[in-house]
Amino acid sequence: MNNALEHSQSGNSGKKTVMRAIDAIMAFIVLFCLFSTGTLHAEEATDSGPSSLSYSALLRGEGQWVDLSDSWLNPDNVLEQRDERYEGYILGNLRYKGLGGMAEAEIRLGYEYLAGKTIGGRFDDDDFSSVVNQLYYQTLSEPISMAVGRKKVRWGVGYSYSPTDLITQLRNPEDPGDRLNRIEGADLVQISYTNGIGVVDLVYFPELDWDFNDPFVMKSRWGARWYQFYDPLDLSFVGMVDEDGEWAAGVNTSLTVGNALELHAEYLFTSENNRMYPETGASPEQFLYPYMPSSDDGVHELLLGGQYTFDNKLNLTLEYLYRSSGYSDGEFGAYTANAAWLNEQYSSLLDNSPAVSGLEWTAANLTAPQRNHYLFTRLYHPEVFQFVSVEMYSYVGLEDGSGLFVLTPTYKGLDSFDVYCRLEKFWGGNDTEFGLFPDDVSAIVGVSLYVGG
Repeated sequence: MNNALEHSQSGNSGKKTVMRAIDAIMAFIVLFCLFSTGTLHAEEATDSGPSSLSYSALLRGEGQWVDLSDSWLNPDNVLEQRDERYEGYILGNLRYKGLGGMAEAEIRLGYEYLAGKTIGGRFDDDDFSSVVNQLYYQTLSEPISMAVGRKKVRWGVGYSYSPTDLITQLRNPEDPGDRLNRIEGADLVQISYTNGIGVVDLVYFPELDWDFNDPFVMKSRWGARWYQFYDPLDLSFVGMVDEDGEWAAGVNTSLTVGNALELHAEYLFTSENNRMYPETGASPEQFLYPYMPSSDDGVHELLLGGQYTFDNKLNLTLEYLYRSSGYSDGEFGAYTANAAWLNEQYSSLLDNSPAVSGLEWTAANLTAPQRNHYLFTRLYHPEVFQFVSVEMYSYVGLEDGSGLFVLTPTYKGLDSFDVYCRLEKFWGGNDTEFGLFPDDVSAIVGVSLYVGG
């Protein structure tokens, strides 16, 4: 979810960076076309053999305009939230099957420009990035296979969020589909045993420092999954532990009823709780930087949901999410009272720099889910009109009724491109969870071009 302390630093015009981004993107396209031409001939020559090569590329560009809210945490946009964003990227995917296994690479080359205005004037920033989302080799032998490299691993069954995705967290209620393809896989060694109706996975996925500033293996972690399919029921038990002794264990299941209804559930217990909590016994003015002690209790997470597809192809998804580490009514009341007091200090003091620092500290702890109980609702129709699909979903905090709503109509031109518009609205008062977020309404217009072979 959004973090209210997502700063955009002031920068230059970014012309040199833009040119570097354009040069890199053009070089990638040229090399991609040359490579794909050569591989097509290779596929023809080995058409009757066991090897195959496939590729795809996604070129996407979008612009975003944000109307910032009058939030207690962000008077005069002191947090330097951007109100304009322009982004373009190429996502290249290459898959080779042969020699007893499969190799896959997914590389993202992107450029992003951010701009906004604050009490001190206007600011802007830009960034060119190249990220390897996936790069791994996996044997296809049975009953035992192995994968080595960077890979996205999907263990959960939830649509908006999956607590039991312990290796790679692939879901976010604000953007469940990872629209901008930012999620990276985990660096791992995975051994899998298949017995016909089930799979046992053993995974070593350490935290690595690819900048080589610290020890390369910063922390060792191990994960395991036992999965079985009992038609029409899927059942998985998952777990992980790291070298510090922190661990998590859970279960997920899904059930298909006929051709239209699917039900699913997930539960996870995590041994450590790293969330920070406000001091409920103190009045707001006692602490410019509120003391945030962490709880020693473990964390329980529960997801219950299902989806139903009607005869007219309309799909409805409902999910209830619970997280025990969320703020209680008293804790959230202390949190909002401190935010309100800091906002008053910012407006009334000649030197408001201490209040700004306090707001930044308080905003850093505004990371949803902030409370305990949430409801996710999604409606999707693949063809409301010819070539036009519509998706809408909401994420609502059940304690105070605040939330966000997203509407995305998409025009699909054949199979090669689409044009979409994404509207996002946060609602709730200043003393509610989503009312504290700096964004009010945002609009995104994007274009995508697909190439594959």
